[in-house]
Amino acid sequence: MKTASRFIARLLIPVFYVWGLASGAAATPRPLPRTILALYDSTYDQEIQDTPIHQIVEMPLNHLGLIVRYHDINKGLPRLEEMQDVRGVITWFESDAMVDPLGFLAWADSQIASGRRIVVIGELSASRDFKNHVTPLSTINRFWDKLGLRSEDEWTTVTYAHRVVRRVPSMVEFERPLEGVLPAFAQMKKTDPSAVSYLKVRRESDSNSEWDLVVTNRNGGYIAGGYAHYHSRDFTQRQWYINPFEFFRIAFDTDNLPKPDTTTLMGRRIFYSHVDGDGWRNLTEVSGYKTRRALSAEVILNEVIRAFPDLPFTVAPIAADIDPEWYGTPESLDIARRILALPNVEAGTHTYSHPLDWKALVVETATTSKPTTILGMGMAVLPSSMLKILSGLLDPAGKVAGESRARISTKYEKPRTYDLRPFDLDHEIRGSAAFISKLLPVGKKLEVVQWSGDTTPFEAVVAASRAAGLRNINGGATRYDEERLSYGWVSPLGRQVGSTWQIYASNSNENNYTELWTDRFFGFRYLTRTINNTESPRRVKPINVYYHMYSGEKLSSLRALKENLQYASSLEICPITAKDYAAIADGFYTTSIDLVGPSSWRIRNRGDLQTIRFDAASDWEIDFRNSTGIIGQRYETDRLYVTLDAAANAPIVTLQRRTSPLRPYLIQSRWRVSDFDREAKGFRFVATGYGTGFLKWKLPHAARVSVKARDHSGHEWKQELFTDPTGVLDLRIPLTALQPLLVTVEETGS
Repeated sequence: MKTASRFIARLLIPVFYVWGLASGAAATPRPLPRTILALYDSTYDQEIQDTPIHQIVEMPLNHLGLIVRYHDINKGLPRLEEMQDVRGVITWFESDAMVDPLGFLAWADSQIASGRRIVVIGELSASRDFKNHVTPLSTINRFWDKLGLRSEDEWTTVTYAHRVVRRVPSMVEFERPLEGVLPAFAQMKKTDPSAVSYLKVRRESDSNSEWDLVVTNRNGGYIAGGYAHYHSRDFTQRQWYINPFEFFRIAFDTDNLPKPDTTTLMGRRIFYSHVDGDGWRNLTEVSGYKTRRALSAEVILNEVIRAFPDLPFTVAPIAADIDPEWYGTPESLDIARRILALPNVEAGTHTYSHPLDWKALVVETATTSKPTTILGMGMAVLPSSMLKILSGLLDPAGKVAGESRARISTKYEKPRTYDLRPFDLDHEIRGSAAFISKLLPVGKKLEVVQWSGDTTPFEAVVAASRAAGLRNINGGATRYDEERLSYGWVSPLGRQVGSTWQIYASNSNENNYTELWTDRFFGFRYLTRTINNTESPRRVKPINVYYHMYSGEKLSSLRALKENLQYASSLEICPITAKDYAAIADGFYTTSIDLVGPSSWRIRNRGDLQTIRFDAASDWEIDFRNSTGIIGQRYETDRLYVTLDAAANAPIVTLQRRTSPLRPYLIQSRWRVSDFDREAKGFRFVATGYGTGFLKWKLPHAARVSVKARDHSGHEWKQELFTDPTGVLDLRIPLTALQPLLVTVEETGS
């Protein structure tokens, strides 16, 4: 009953309030805003990826179903009409000054008056302007009053005599205790009786010196600077002091918001694996291949891709590594054809010339770039036959590890790995995709680009990839293990790049476990720690085994890679391709949610995203009679994962108190299920996927059923099965589902 009461408080009471049911008000569909506007100051953080909001805050906000949109405060403030989809505002400034503090405070007041919540971490940055005009404290406190606080306009910098006198365990000391000498803090007092203070400090026994450092109220929240998280002096370690999931849940009031979920599909954790082409032509040291000078790509082909036929792999060559007009050889080209022809391989591109430093290429064009020269002659003007000879002289061993070996300290020797031709944005994206597509068998398409180098493509590049019809992925570098023991190292879903989005890979690749491919070549085996830590106690990431072709160069790295794939195979997963995952992530950013009734929502514009999550929902279930476009539901701890039907354009999700559903539904499946149709004596659906089909269904009662599955060639498989006494039906369909299967389940007896 405690769980039920908690969920009522979190979910239904806010919904009843919105709908005015207590007063008998008529129900009108209402969009639920999901965007958090993150204000940052480019004076201190020039790039979005450098802001603390992006580095550690955005991931917890994504987990709560929220999108973060960034805005540089030096470019003015958004107008009210630009804020219609905004749920709240967050700031994490590093200075006490800004261009127009009075204008900012007035704007912030108007946002709160419009029903948006504001979270301030650290400095408000409104004490003075850049001409050193001081903002009146009374004006500043008019804003703080909205958050239930009062500023004393004083700092406590010497904290030896101060002690924590109140800490709420569910909110503070989440990953790291507040021990020893406390960080300095601004003196803030809670003034709103309804506000909640989670962390209060006091100078010894002086009750007049109590200060509130972590506070929420109906208009948002506040975290004192230095009390959100810890970081080491060299910034190589970070840990949360506060619980970001709990704080932002309360501060932005997300309990009444269904969460679009990118970690789960068909009730199972998503698995995908993608490989960048770096090191394609590296000569392997692996026994059995070394003596005949085999390429690392051949080792990956035989020892990994063919060894795991039930798993999909997205393979993205660097076009220059296989194009005979660049550095390609008959051997590297042949291996590419063989890899890309396999049924469990999806084709991608890792660009043409492998840009390393994308920022350095922003201003580079075909007329200003500096291609490689020989004796003062630009190689770009040489005939292809001469280029082939010179390419062998310039890179005789084909020894390339791209992101790693080209680095000197934190910089690159040159902006691109291969610069035989001038940089051409269209050639990098469309050109590489077109060349690699020529190698594909009939019916297979290249639909994803995997970013290279520092993985920070500029806006025109990301826009070009989308204009070319390609999904995009890479960047992020998530780790959560003994060396990076914090959610603070788990990356968000992606990065805002102008008006579009770059989708991040879900886990780090082996480069980050091997000191940039210089040491500990076995290090990638520790990926399993991140896989486990991002699953429990909360699932924040899918499983992603992301690596490079140079993992086939050394025996220890090859073993580590295979161990990761074996471990992933032992788990309950729904395997998909990298393109499919990127499409799901894109759907997160486009999804719109309308409240259409008490505990009822319409999901629109979701693209390929097919899972909606409800937290603290163990006593609730789908009301199938009043829902549409729903295939199934599954509980994981107190979370309810709802599976949507890809065939439904705008499904309606309605919850009710948990009973015994009178309709069949999917619990979980390794294959992707769609086009679900209930019939008089059963149901039918379409399934696609990798490996043997394992599906678990819940029927209204125990029964005997007849199951038929027909593949695209007309081959049919049949079996008579019994459910367990509770109506659970376990299906194992031993067919290939790379092409859609039609499956029917018909009840034939009790």
